Amino acid sequence: MSKDINKLLESVVSGTGKWYENVSSEVQEFLDAIEELIKNNKRVNAVTISDILDTEYGISITPTSVRTWLRELNKK
Repeated sequence: MSKDINKLLESVVSGTGKWYENVSSEVQEFLDAIEELIKNNKRVNAVTISDILDTEYGISITPTSVRTWLRELNKK
């Protein structure tokens, strides 16, 4: 059972260190919808977003990472 190390290494390399810049189009659609809520002055919950990303999309992101992303959105 030999593993192809090069193939595994390719899968771990990301374009940036920011989790939200390396997501599928489906996840990006969800993140864009959250961004629209924020633009419309709606308050969002980082813990709930983190839970949805985990349960619905299989992305394990901490609420702290989500809060960091939300702060960046608010700066725009």
